[in-house]
Amino acid sequence: MNRNSSIILNIADLHIHTFFSDGDLSPEEIIEESISRNISYISITDHDNLTGYKKANSIINKSRNSNLKIVPGIELSSSVNNSNIHLLAYFFDPNDKDLNSIIKTLQLRRNDFAKFAIKKLNEEGVNISWGDIVKNSKGSIGRLHIAYSLISLGYVKNTNDAFDTYLHKIKSIYKNPFEINAKELIELIRKAGGVCSLAHPHTVNDLEKSINDLYENGLVGIEIVENKKIKDSDEIMSRFDLTKTAGSDFHRHGKKSYLGKNFLNEQELLNFYNISKNKLNGEISWNM
Repeated sequence: MNRNSSIILNIADLHIHTFFSDGDLSPEEIIEESISRNISYISITDHDNLTGYKKANSIINKSRNSNLKIVPGIELSSSVNNSNIHLLAYFFDPNDKDLNSIIKTLQLRRNDFAKFAIKKLNEEGVNISWGDIVKNSKGSIGRLHIAYSLISLGYVKNTNDAFDTYLHKIKSIYKNPFEINAKELIELIRKAGGVCSLAHPHTVNDLEKSINDLYENGLVGIEIVENKKIKDSDEIMSRFDLTKTAGSDFHRHGKKSYLGKNFLNEQELLNFYNISKNKLNGEISWNM
């Protein structure tokens, strides 16, 4: 199958962002484009935020003409072995009280970091305010929203410049990381009827040790990206009894960025679902 084709059939893109985290498109626009590409399943996995998923789910449920299905999803800020990671959670109950409480905590911690960044930027003579950042965000606030503000205020030319000049340094001196330990998050998602997959493993430090620790705490999947495939990925999946997940990690349109760029075919999605259901002893919150 040609993955660059505008017509894609029976696939699942399980890693998509909207403007409720650090994407550019609305849930409505994501749905429209997914339908135009004949994508069968999507998962909106905004950072520490379920608003995009809930809005998209509502739209799809009200539609009589769409065959598009949406899988509950979120990308959670986490840590293992003192390293920051992202966990993709799927199939959970989006109305679970404990899950929504943790999401609120993560969002408040994100806000605390943003306020710390504002203070440090002000100390360096950068005239930036909380209002400058908030107007660039419709949901979870991240460093990208601070970068956008720095661009609009004329302090940097682009996001890379913002990170290189200011944001990497500020993050390195921040002593109150907003990530939550992976063991706690994986268990929380399990209790909400879902499972977790390790996002973009090619960015994880000491990968095999991290995967071993995550697996012992209940990790079910690992994200496999075609052009960023980790070394010995098949052997790692086999050794740790992990299943493949995949998605475009779509944020905005670009030459190398489009919905469906990386995906599971329908059989792979069914396999992921059945393995997850088995791991949860049948107590899965979403029905395929």
